[in-house]
Amino acid sequence: MSTVSSKALRNPGEPVPVIYLARSVLRFPIRYSLRLSYWNTEQQQFRTSRLLDLGTAPEDFLHYPNDTCFHLDTDLVFKIEKLCGRDMEPELEELLWPFVDPSVKRKMEHFFSRGKSPGRVKAGIKLLSCDGRSVHSFDKRRLHFLRFGATDQGAVFHMPPALEARLLNRSRDDLEQYFLEEEAKLREFELKSYLYAALNLQSHFTEAYARSIPQALPAEKIDQVFVEELCKLNDNHGFWQERQDYSRLPDYLIRYLILFFDSSFPRRRNDSAQAQEFMDDHRQFRWPEQKETVSEDEISRLFGEDATTLRKANKKELTRIYRKKAKSLHPDKGGEQEEFIKLTAAYEELLGKINNT
Repeated sequence: MSTVSSKALRNPGEPVPVIYLARSVLRFPIRYSLRLSYWNTEQQQFRTSRLLDLGTAPEDFLHYPNDTCFHLDTDLVFKIEKLCGRDMEPELEELLWPFVDPSVKRKMEHFFSRGKSPGRVKAGIKLLSCDGRSVHSFDKRRLHFLRFGATDQGAVFHMPPALEARLLNRSRDDLEQYFLEEEAKLREFELKSYLYAALNLQSHFTEAYARSIPQALPAEKIDQVFVEELCKLNDNHGFWQERQDYSRLPDYLIRYLILFFDSSFPRRRNDSAQAQEFMDDHRQFRWPEQKETVSEDEISRLFGEDATTLRKANKKELTRIYRKKAKSLHPDKGGEQEEFIKLTAAYEELLGKINNT
């Protein structure tokens, strides 16, 4: 990651460099720093410049003249404005807003948010960064889940343009820090579903319910395809932009690996019932296995009656004959169990013929 000054990073016509607050990924306690995302004309890619380390307590750079407002540390503002070459106080206030004392924040919130409105983007246009690239599909799927909470990614390529535009003209580190902040809003039981959707694991399954009920799929298979897709993403040079070392997973992917195997899909009763009902309704039809039929001679022997008599007997008569014979063959009366089972099977077969006539 570059540490050079960003004062002259921008040429006319290029995207405005964006300052952002970054946090350590796998290191605790969490350390914060201010970084700059900018377009490097010579390398034709977005780069990241580290501006200033804020340590583990960014709130130390906030001062309160009274209990109704705050202001930024003067030295902090001076250093950042010197590096960036422009007025940075409004941007810095917004970045450090989450660390403002809650009581002061409540009093200032109305004034702080006033006048802010999302940018408008025309529908139907193809959104591209200044390098001619569209938003990566992995970023789209992550954003889709974070906004709509659905593992079914059928509408992922039809998101509102204003939403997708947030992912354009930013360095990879800037984007990953953005997702890191948004993922912190997910609940614990959503994490595995989020990664299932983000890595498009449903594409590895033919089951119709793979799009919306992943917990009904084989867990071992899901684990396997997750690792496969994570490795593909790790090796995707176009995705990582300024990354140099591909011999190990970056911290952002190591974090996903930990989250995936330390979490589970939702196991709420209604979800399980829905999955089971879906599977029951979509199982392939199979003809029932044919039961072995008992020959007429065997039936006659078991009942001790002529086969013609048994065929002509009605339901009431057949039941009377069966019960009389069953008493003598029942194991509790000293009869043989196998013979009793055969007699019952023969009786059910004859009864079925009567019911079907």
